[in-house]
Amino acid sequence: MATYAFNAVVAARTRAAAFIESAPELLAQFVERGGLPSDLASVIATGRAAESANQGQSAAGAAGVASTSTVLARFAALQRQYKAVMAVVRAARDDLTAGGAPPEVLASVDRILVDETAVHVTTVKAAGGASARKALKNDSQEAVRAEIRKDAGALMEVPAIVRALAARRVDLARLAQLRDAADALGGHLSARIATKAEQKLATAAETAAAKAQRAKWGGIYRILASLPDERVRALLAAASRS
Repeated sequence: MATYAFNAVVAARTRAAAFIESAPELLAQFVERGGLPSDLASVIATGRAAESANQGQSAAGAAGVASTSTVLARFAALQRQYKAVMAVVRAARDDLTAGGAPPEVLASVDRILVDETAVHVTTVKAAGGASARKALKNDSQEAVRAEIRKDAGALMEVPAIVRALAARRVDLARLAQLRDAADALGGHLSARIATKAEQKLATAAETAAAKAQRAKWGGIYRILASLPDERVRALLAAASRS
């Protein structure tokens, strides 16, 4: 199955068509043999469109790599922050029990501690031997982020829990920091999704343009090859060798 993308062949066809279009005598010969100026314009336009889309794809790919790197770093930092807070939550739960906290307060803490299991991660070996972090119960970064955000908010909503945590140096400001970090990561995850979509669109545009150029070039090639001009023959040969 043929693949269509911007490459040396596409670039050579574009150059050949542009040269003929810019030379009045060659354009006249092309028209005399049944060609149309719009044929050359089409080859040029689709070739340049393929090149532009290829550049856009490369830019989106680079942005995607940078975005992924940012997300992974922030995701790991958020999980470290969350684990540290939840370790204190477990200790504070005992404080609340010893202090005779109401059953509904203890139930709130227990719900948060149960939810914590959904965002535990482990380090596993990925393909090629590289280490990769993977969620045990849900490998969706967005799901894990949302769970952390929910837990941080829930901890902030119960004054008795806030006081118990503050006694162990996890004050309201630290809980707010955890919540805000989860919110910020959500923005980075959305940006990464948008970047990947942009890259797919650029790839599709590049493919469509290269395919259209090939079709038009094939349709007029014999007319181009019939032009009695060494410059044209050299350009066609260059397009064939590319």
